[in-house]
Amino acid sequence: MAANIEVAVLIGLLLFIAKLGEEIAERLGFPGFSGSIIAGILLSDAILGFINPKALEPASLLFIIGINFTLFLAGIEELSNPSILRPSLSEILLSFAALLLPSCAIALFVIEALGLGLQAGLGLGTVIALVSAGPLMKLLLAKGSLESSDLSLLRVGLLVEVLGLIAFNVLVQGFSFLRLLETIIFVGIVFLVGRHMFDDFLLFIERHIHVKEAPFAFIIALVVMTGYIAELIGFNAAVTALLLGVFLSEYMQIRPLYLERVRAFTYGFLEPLFFIGIGIYATQFTVRDVLFAFIFFAVPSSIKVVLATRYGFKLRESIALLAKGGVDAALLLALLQGNLIGYDIYTSALLAILASVITASLAYRVKERSRDIPRQRLIDLRPELIIIDENESAEYAARLVAEKGAAVVVDRFMRPVGYIVAEDFATVNPRMLRRIPVRLFMRTEVPVVSSDATVSEILADPSLLHEPIIAIVNHKGEVVGTITSRKLLALLLSRREEHMKQ
Repeated sequence: MAANIEVAVLIGLLLFIAKLGEEIAERLGFPGFSGSIIAGILLSDAILGFINPKALEPASLLFIIGINFTLFLAGIEELSNPSILRPSLSEILLSFAALLLPSCAIALFVIEALGLGLQAGLGLGTVIALVSAGPLMKLLLAKGSLESSDLSLLRVGLLVEVLGLIAFNVLVQGFSFLRLLETIIFVGIVFLVGRHMFDDFLLFIERHIHVKEAPFAFIIALVVMTGYIAELIGFNAAVTALLLGVFLSEYMQIRPLYLERVRAFTYGFLEPLFFIGIGIYATQFTVRDVLFAFIFFAVPSSIKVVLATRYGFKLRESIALLAKGGVDAALLLALLQGNLIGYDIYTSALLAILASVITASLAYRVKERSRDIPRQRLIDLRPELIIIDENESAEYAARLVAEKGAAVVVDRFMRPVGYIVAEDFATVNPRMLRRIPVRLFMRTEVPVVSSDATVSEILADPSLLHEPIIAIVNHKGEVVGTITSRKLLALLLSRREEHMKQ
């Protein structure tokens, strides 16, 4: 019992420190996950020695699940856009070169200098050469609208990531041309069949199972189980979670409530624990380890930048190809846990990944952070103020409703007293519109939400979604805005379209 209490306290403490590190990193203009990793390194044997990896063993399942959910969301948010997966021949060649040349360079170095085997050397080289499409996308979006060169760069980064994942799976399972062929066939079949099968399965659950949160529970179960079922047939669990995210991307995007819950579960709990755990696995490093870290960073970075600039990208865009993220960290940890590399090489590679993250971020500094639409407060969305005084004539109200669809009725203190919609005028004599005040036929049960409420909170309340208009009030009860279900849908669709364009 005492041991369980210690583990629970440790998890809570790590979660708090990870989010604190994430906040500091984002305020400095760097990706949040880098702050969590650095916090883990500070706590590890590498610096302060407060927490040893052995202390995390009772909670290791959380870190493993964290890897899967992090990559599951990466599949939804990074790889779900089919338009990005239509590269030109020159982009394909650049992607192959950007993955192959740095991977081989690092593999040759670690095999000669550190005595690693071919499998471990190529696996490590692949991880270090990998580009994370999600962080790359965020870097490019930091400057505003995406240009054609940015989309080309995204396609190259995404191809490097996909090719790297396939190569890594082949390498860690034992390289052979048969294994490579099996991997490509597995990915192809599951990609073609999986999206429809998983969608149909979840739709069946929605229609026939009525217990609370059943679809959400089955999504969680799928992410937890499928990766390890794939392991039984020789496929990587983390990569399978990534593919599952791709297959379910369409289903999740049109169900923002489920997606928001998975994001909250992942980003609020599993992902920060995973990234701070990545840092805690680091060990005390020597000058030699730092030198290796510099080589791991400088060699592949130089090759990528030279290749990209010769292709025609600007220097700043080329540096963006150094973007790293959760995929890289997950695969590096898989090498360590598979005993393919030791803690010293793991630490050097982790420092190299952080150096890449910082360098890429410096090319695209982000001072302000934008949140997803479901997480934003209603007042921050600058809602319309569709209101009408209770003593106003029905004729004026009819013109307003004809234009806006509905309106909130307020008293002289700006407090909501009712609302009106188009069908309310069906029983009113058109000749009397000028003489009848709107208060005589308005609906009195006006739906009201606080201005501090978020979009996701409205989406979580089915009764509000069926209302034609909602009054947004401040702490004094005064109407400061209105929002309709049509406006909510437009906001969510615009967010999805923005994501699809990325």
